[in-house]
Amino acid sequence: MFGSKLMPDHYFRLRPFLRLFETESPILLYHKIGRAPLIAQRKGLFVTRSLLSRQLADLTRAGFRFGKLAEAYAGRQVIITFDDGYASCFEHGMTVLEDFGCKAIQFLVSGRIGKTNDWDETGEAIMDRSQVRDWLANGHSIGSHTITHADLTRLPERDAREEIMASRRWLEDTFGVAVNHFSYPLGACDERVVRIVRESGYVTAATTEFGVNDKDTNPFRLRRILAYRSYRELFSSFIPSRFE
Repeated sequence: MFGSKLMPDHYFRLRPFLRLFETESPILLYHKIGRAPLIAQRKGLFVTRSLLSRQLADLTRAGFRFGKLAEAYAGRQVIITFDDGYASCFEHGMTVLEDFGCKAIQFLVSGRIGKTNDWDETGEAIMDRSQVRDWLANGHSIGSHTITHADLTRLPERDAREEIMASRRWLEDTFGVAVNHFSYPLGACDERVVRIVRESGYVTAATTEFGVNDKDTNPFRLRRILAYRSYRELFSSFIPSRFE
């Protein structure tokens, strides 16, 4: 049961999730690769390179394969997603993904390509066009995360539609690939936003709602599980706990 003593509220290791992952379709959510600086308010947006490697190794040993959003409901697979397009994912994460034959999707904020993020206090580098092209050349995918990382539920419909549609057009024109998948910035969506995304021609849209998916899940409200290691897990690594 989600949120119970048996089920953590985020993904750190496979064991507490194993039975669930064998029967439903999980999508893991990552953001930044590296150690969280002291000023970072949201430590859960970071995983280290070694932790990402251990998490993918656990899944591989258990017989899971790494799938794509286009086949979100195929059995015994895990889909790896990244939000925001941080350069650290390219610089520190892509070789780890390749080690395990994992093809991931990166949801890009089109207006920040080659710049820094301006929606939190860290000001971290966003992948530039060359890095995005290398990401694609290595078999990974991209999706849209709007132009500016705006909370779409707070925008007038015209502005929300522009964020959703123009980001897709720009990414397709710039990188020459179809962009069929969308991720809601901040996980914020309502019926109006979902409708606009669907009308804009996307095939799926990912939320930050905690959970897994099955064939009855709305493809425009796909659930994901945020992956990170809390300080509690870090400091109790060698102490038996409910996560063992």
